[in-house]
Amino acid sequence: MPPTAFPRRITDFRGKTLILKSPPRRIVSLTPGSTEVLFTIGAGKQVVGVTSYCDYPPDAKRLPKVGDMRTNVEAVVALRPDLVVADGVLNRRFVPALERLNLPLLVIAPKTWLDVARVIRLLGEATGHDRQAEVLAQRFHQVEREARSRTMSAAKPGVLFTLNVEPLPMWVAGRSLFVDDMIRLAGGRNVAADGGTNYYPLSAEALLVREPDIIITTVPENRLSPLYEHPVLKSLKAVQNKQVYSVDSNLFVRPTPRLLKGLETLKAIISRAQRG
Repeated sequence: MPPTAFPRRITDFRGKTLILKSPPRRIVSLTPGSTEVLFTIGAGKQVVGVTSYCDYPPDAKRLPKVGDMRTNVEAVVALRPDLVVADGVLNRRFVPALERLNLPLLVIAPKTWLDVARVIRLLGEATGHDRQAEVLAQRFHQVEREARSRTMSAAKPGVLFTLNVEPLPMWVAGRSLFVDDMIRLAGGRNVAADGGTNYYPLSAEALLVREPDIIITTVPENRLSPLYEHPVLKSLKAVQNKQVYSVDSNLFVRPTPRLLKGLETLKAIISRAQRG
């Protein structure tokens, strides 16, 4: 970036403004999602601290750790960061402490598909990697535009996205999530969108009422037997028709550019299910 590109005023998801006099050289990232975005846009060499859950890309695993979902504030301070990236939901317990220490804090809180594009742009702006970030963000907007321009079939298959199959209740994706948006963008209908925002629990009986055509889960295939053996769940259309699919959770639940790969996976699953 040319030297005239800074200082910059960066407004985060809370509406708070952070002034950065120069591109940050010592970034601490407090979630796997923000870590992955930073590396993807070319800011990986500026990252000096991450969490123990930051496992992608591999280079991130070698960086100093500042906790897991419980942030070690002292460890953050010790790394002398000139930018700390926190999630307003995942790190909400620790944001006040970070603010009291007057650390240069940028808070993100992505929920929807286009929120992820906003995060990518925001981190690009904050780190001086605008161009790389804009290319990635535009891919998210392009997918949205393409979905709106398509003539959608009236009969969209009902899709259930769940984080578990046992013990019940199942924790399923409701509305106002990027997974909910991904189901729509892939040509499906989220059967759990009416029950609430975020992830929420559904009983076996509630699942039976919703009768999904497709079940997508982050549970590995070798651990799906409870779904096929449960006295209620085994009668679900998706179970009987063998339309249950295990997916890599990182392609669906982390707000990163890899959601684009997750969307392609989802499109392929829905297409296969529609072909019978």
